[in-house]
Amino acid sequence: MSNRNYDEMMAGREFSGADPYLFELRTRVTEPKARLDAVSNDDIAARIEAAKDVFAEGSGPAIVLSPFNIQFGRHVKFGKWSFVNYGATFLDSNMITLGDFVAVGPNVQFITDTHPVRPEDRIMPAASGDPFPFRVVNLALPIEVGNYVWIGAGAIILPGVKIGDGAVVAAGAIVTKDVAPRMIVAGNPAREIRSVDD
Repeated sequence: MSNRNYDEMMAGREFSGADPYLFELRTRVTEPKARLDAVSNDDIAARIEAAKDVFAEGSGPAIVLSPFNIQFGRHVKFGKWSFVNYGATFLDSNMITLGDFVAVGPNVQFITDTHPVRPEDRIMPAASGDPFPFRVVNLALPIEVGNYVWIGAGAIILPGVKIGDGAVVAAGAIVTKDVAPRMIVAGNPAREIRSVDD
């Protein structure tokens, strides 16, 4: 089941986030996420099992600690044995893919959603069937995190970013562009500091 607006969203083109179909898809993750949140963070086996109903088909096994925030769930895919600490946010209007053995610190944000910068491109007249008297133009670009990446506490990974295998994102970094494999980045905006091998 799909619709044109959803297809535009997943293709990285302009879409309306207020589409009732998207509201319905976001609602579908509420109940399975509540079941996952109800499982103790100490019961790893039960959490891995409950997570199968929250994240993309074929994910994991991975360990995602509660609390965390998510939009759709179906657009977040984990490789094997990735670990996500408390307080993660997944704004997954497009795919967020984490590879194998990724370590994510507390309060990390993965943000696929963005908007046009110019206000006249961002705020448009309502279209037929819109729930509001205006339309906010949205864009969503995928995020890809390679294998064996370490993302420090409070980092923010922005739309369209690819992080190469073995890279390290320092705590608090705001990652606005791709990170090469085995590089350490830090700061706002994140910049290369050195290789993990130096």
